[in-house]
Amino acid sequence: MKTSLFILILVICPVLEAVSQPFQTVRGVVTDRDTKIPLIGVTVIVTGTDPIIGTSTDLDGEFTLTRVPAGRQTLKFSYVGYETLFVREILIGSGRETVLDIGMKETVGGLDEVIVTPGLRKDIAMNTMAAASARLLSMEEASRYAGGFDDPARLASSFAGVAGNLANNAIVVRGNAASGLLWRMEGIEIPTPTHFANLLTFGGGGITALSSHLLADSDFYTGAFPAEFGNALSGVFDMRLRNGNNRRREQTLKAGILGLDAAAEGPFNSAGSATYLLNYRYSTFSLMGPLLPDDADGINYQNLAFRLNLATGRTGSVGLWGIGATDWSGQSADPDPAAWVYDQDREDLESPTRFGAIGLQVRQNLSNTAFLSTSLALSGNGLRFTMDRYTDEGVLVPRERVRNSAGRAAVSSTLNYKLSPAHIHVSGFTAARLFYNQKISIAESPDYLLDTLIDESGQTWQLQAFSQSSYTIGRATLLAGIHMHYFNLNGRLSPEPRAGLTIRTGNLSSLQLAYGRHTRIEHLPLYFAHPGNRSLGFTKADHLVAGFRQLLAPNLNLNMEVYYQFLTDVPVIPDSSFSTLNLEQDWFIRDRLINDGKGRNYGIDITIERYFSAGWYALLSGSVFKSEYRGGDGIWRDTRNNRNYSLVLLGGREWSWTSEGKARSLGLNGRVNLMGGRRYSPVNMAATFAAREVVYDESMAFSSREPGVFYADMTLEYRINRMRTAGVWSLQFINLTGFQEFYGYRFNLRANRVDRHREAIILPNLSYRFEF
Repeated sequence: MKTSLFILILVICPVLEAVSQPFQTVRGVVTDRDTKIPLIGVTVIVTGTDPIIGTSTDLDGEFTLTRVPAGRQTLKFSYVGYETLFVREILIGSGRETVLDIGMKETVGGLDEVIVTPGLRKDIAMNTMAAASARLLSMEEASRYAGGFDDPARLASSFAGVAGNLANNAIVVRGNAASGLLWRMEGIEIPTPTHFANLLTFGGGGITALSSHLLADSDFYTGAFPAEFGNALSGVFDMRLRNGNNRRREQTLKAGILGLDAAAEGPFNSAGSATYLLNYRYSTFSLMGPLLPDDADGINYQNLAFRLNLATGRTGSVGLWGIGATDWSGQSADPDPAAWVYDQDREDLESPTRFGAIGLQVRQNLSNTAFLSTSLALSGNGLRFTMDRYTDEGVLVPRERVRNSAGRAAVSSTLNYKLSPAHIHVSGFTAARLFYNQKISIAESPDYLLDTLIDESGQTWQLQAFSQSSYTIGRATLLAGIHMHYFNLNGRLSPEPRAGLTIRTGNLSSLQLAYGRHTRIEHLPLYFAHPGNRSLGFTKADHLVAGFRQLLAPNLNLNMEVYYQFLTDVPVIPDSSFSTLNLEQDWFIRDRLINDGKGRNYGIDITIERYFSAGWYALLSGSVFKSEYRGGDGIWRDTRNNRNYSLVLLGGREWSWTSEGKARSLGLNGRVNLMGGRRYSPVNMAATFAAREVVYDESMAFSSREPGVFYADMTLEYRINRMRTAGVWSLQFINLTGFQEFYGYRFNLRANRVDRHREAIILPNLSYRFEF
């Protein structure tokens, strides 16, 4: 009797444990990476399972894996005539189904099997036309990496060649100004998608308006980008949106110190051909007032994003997407002169900003070798800045006014055609109508009357077209293309050649060469700051990159690149150190500009990355570089962003276990940032004491240097997977070490001296996320 009971317990216990183990469904679609045609009969298995969990794709290229254990899992995709693909360490949660969009590459000339980790090699972009200076950006990493703060822009600052700041999320690539970056969503250029955009710095803002709930894995470029990208000097952030779950309605609620976040997705009906995906966030800094600069606790912002998708079977899809954001910041002046230490104490500030974009995308499969993607989009952004200041006599007078609104209506179409497995061709065009409404005023005279510098409204055309091909011969892939850029306001046309070469030196290593000429229109107010500025031409940048990649182990990758960028026709002020390569918050310009400036950026980027495996990951990225410019006075100087070096070390460890019928995991992630200080102009002491406000000596522009930067970030995450729901506790810190960033100098009205302005911005966020 005892023996029988013992045997029964041995049999029943594993069964009960299996029943109580949380499971989830993993689904998705597998397509040809180049033509987007669904692949039928692809074998899909979950590696390491016993018995094996597996299936194959159906007539629409779709697959479904049921009862996949919650936690980290690896999927293998294999298909005759295509390279085998491993999607490693996918996080399977019990609260939401995992839906994958997999692209497989057709083999050329019988190449050996290629193992890709995780999902796609992150050091290689999804875009097959990119030879160098491009990589995949994973949204799962944006929420997991320390310092990411669920912000793709801050995540990008961990990559080699990219520098960030604590005070803003501007992306500075290889010493270029942040305004040189192109933001694209679903193939369409959009305004900088961040709160407080262009308020802290041109091309950057405070916190992203994007959500990792909405974004799919995207590509990020740091130089010599393919021919399809135009109107960019420094880099490209090419973002994609994922579709909502087409079989099950799912929701996510998140509450934390920074505010509330809600997301919902699912099918409109049981057929599942039409889906929705929505995300809304409202945030306020009021709870973090003691940790922020003076008067920053009044900041609040909100954003809404969505994607609706209608699948038309194997023939394609129709998608409608949109994103919008509003925010407010400001401060109130103290009317008591006895309380004034610095000018900011007697200033009234108000600066609401906004931006939005909406697009309709139609993707049509024309044949088994070609597809056409066409988009219509409307986008725009606006900023209103007002600053009033109390005079020494206690009278509040207007000091600065900025009203800047811009809109864009665009149509874009791209044709992808696979002539053979070795030859891919892509061509397309974009026609955009630009709208602007600007009024900029400043009071500089003793009578405090506002002087209007710009008062313009109107519209103009921007036209772009491109054609590019990729051809593989043996172990070499040659890329060639051209981009055409026309701007109607100044009547300028720019032909821009692009080329690349990738040579596989072994099954696990390759060499890359890439060249590209790139142009970008200027910040629109510059064209109206002076009557002669309307004829300003494009700033041009020639990028040359040479790189080497080596997969040192299945989960360990080395990537090295050397680069040289030469910029010409940069707008400068004659006989001045001014150059648009150093623009940051320069709204009040009234000077004549000419295309006589130059610039050069050169350096080396090195990345060693250990992909997530066996519960841990690590990344070490470093850059040594030089960034210089020549202003209107003909003198070569350091640019504002010439930090000379940057180093990022990040990593994390995840522990997983099952108890009480729940799959649990604890993740600890850290990041250390080390970089040289930015450059600034020294203070002109005589002029400063005469004006009783800081005046910089621009004849010695950027000859001084800020202190070096060293700070650390941390993320701690605890996940509980129940049978049908999941809960996630998260504690995030930016600048855990309390580093004080340098913001220049301020004149101390009370002590009659010049003070260094340094502040420690510490951003903590404790949150709980519920998935169901």
